[in-house]
Amino acid sequence: MQEQPQYEDQKVREYLLPKRVVQQKGAVENAGLLTSTAAKQIGLNEQKYVHIVGKSRIVLDFGRELRGGLRIVTGIGSDAVKVRLRLGESVGECLAEIGQKGCTNNHALRDMTVLLPMLSDQEFFDSGFRFACIDFLEDRTDLRLKAINAVFLHDRREQVGFFHCSDALIDRIYDTAAYTVRLCAQEYVWDGIKRDRLVWVGDLYPEICSLLSVCADDGCVTNSLDYVQAETPLPRWMNDYPMYSMWWIIILEEYYRLSGNEGYVRSKQAYYEGLICQIDRCIAEDGSFDFGMNFVDWPTHGHPDEEEGVRCLCKLCAQSGARLEEMFAIRTGAAESIQRKISRRGAEVTEKKQIVALKYLCGTPLSEREKALFGRGGARGFSTFMSYFLLTALSETHGEEQALAALKEYYGGMLRMGATTFWEDFDVDWMQEPVCPIDRLRRSNEKDIHGDFGRFCYTGYRHSLCHGWSAGVIPFLVKRILGVCIAEAGYRKVILSPRLGDLEFVSAAVPTPYGLLRIDCQKEGGRTRTVVQAPEGIEVSIRNEE
Repeated sequence: MQEQPQYEDQKVREYLLPKRVVQQKGAVENAGLLTSTAAKQIGLNEQKYVHIVGKSRIVLDFGRELRGGLRIVTGIGSDAVKVRLRLGESVGECLAEIGQKGCTNNHALRDMTVLLPMLSDQEFFDSGFRFACIDFLEDRTDLRLKAINAVFLHDRREQVGFFHCSDALIDRIYDTAAYTVRLCAQEYVWDGIKRDRLVWVGDLYPEICSLLSVCADDGCVTNSLDYVQAETPLPRWMNDYPMYSMWWIIILEEYYRLSGNEGYVRSKQAYYEGLICQIDRCIAEDGSFDFGMNFVDWPTHGHPDEEEGVRCLCKLCAQSGARLEEMFAIRTGAAESIQRKISRRGAEVTEKKQIVALKYLCGTPLSEREKALFGRGGARGFSTFMSYFLLTALSETHGEEQALAALKEYYGGMLRMGATTFWEDFDVDWMQEPVCPIDRLRRSNEKDIHGDFGRFCYTGYRHSLCHGWSAGVIPFLVKRILGVCIAEAGYRKVILSPRLGDLEFVSAAVPTPYGLLRIDCQKEGGRTRTVVQAPEGIEVSIRNEE
């Protein structure tokens, strides 16, 4: 087994050219030069430059979501002119005022007014953005502008996992999800690159499953788990959400399965024991519970189905706890107690597909009405945070073809709206009327997909368009479509059961502690032929189910 490298917070600084000029106003000459000029040094006799006179505006598109800021290189001209700089994950956001449609400077600044000297090479911001608006605010402005670059700050983490198949849209969805989670994975796994730059434990589950499916384990995951544990001495709940402490147990067990890092997981035994017993004490013998609050995900929050969702999380937590205790060679009795008590009650899910998915995957039988609800309406009612659970349960209950169709409808919808990273939330119903994508100016008859939608804590432009939890599509493709089942922690034993649905082939690679596991699946005469290249130390068996 390869030794786990330690994450080194050594950022690469890369200067990127704008891909296009979205808008220019006022006396702006030669704005197109900004898309071809990568200034290395400013001089006294520049031959090619953008000439800015008076009050003017330039709006730029850097082509994809980035973490970083702006570099502005100026030549001879008016000194110390007042300039307003605004960043945005959409064109609408980079033009918005603070307070307009939820627009904020929260977590990472995106709106500032500065003095821009002549003959200068200045950098501004560390935020999440794709678009930039530069307003020259003074009539006296007369400035030669050499370059405006994005300063792309990223780590040296290499993406080694990949997924290529016969459907180009699914390839694009996988690649976009991989870029999303890599952008959010810094020294810690952040929730979002613009908002929130925090370690939210519930959100970590799809983020960790996705990250460790595309990159080697480099300490970023354990940094995050350590941080939130240190921040949450018992009896506090992680992030002040009782359900997030349940997610911590689920994540710890999943991390052990993916990494095989037994020493690290064993170091959490004492905290685990205190936590699982604390959860058990909140559940009465009749199956009722009182955690002080209930929370599964935002689209289900406050809905009557939410209570059943918490019940399902308790079951998943107890199941993970039982498997951890087998590894620890202990028996607290709390995991069995939680499972026994919580199973004494239950309610039929009436509306929320996320809760149906959790109910199915925790082993609770579905009613015929719940099955029908789950299979109706394609991707309607999906949420990005719960995408892994939704797609997996849909695949197992209604088949891979229906799950892949829902995947393409949901994630493909974001791509059609201009996404280069996947969002905090998305609802296919947002596109039922004329709507403007994120990469252009809104027309008078359209709604703004960014500014006019969103709910709860992510209304309007506050809505994060690069959220690591949205990458749950990756473990779905790896675990369900590719059929990778880790039979012994750390990939020591792997069972492959590919279920390609209507895909003709899949060629993929998955990082393991021993190296890269390569898998090629091809349909031939109604069956799937699977070829595996496994590194030494991994035992693979193939069970073609199609």
